[in-house]
Amino acid sequence: MLWAYNAEHLNLLEAYVSARLRERGREMGGQTLVERLPAWIKDGKHRADVLDGIGRLRALLP
Repeated sequence: MLWAYNAEHLNLLEAYVSARLRERGREMGGQTLVERLPAWIKDGKHRADVLDGIGRLRALLP
């Protein structure tokens, strides 16, 4: 199941999933939103499927 709170959240998910290199910023402490994402979203082999789902969610936005 893929969902987003709003367009901003969807943009963040899309940017994270589509990134080929995911670097962690030094200023981040504790767990960030993307660190809490399910493993299947972060797994590169699901990138195309997740981006497809993000596109379908984006089409539902007003």
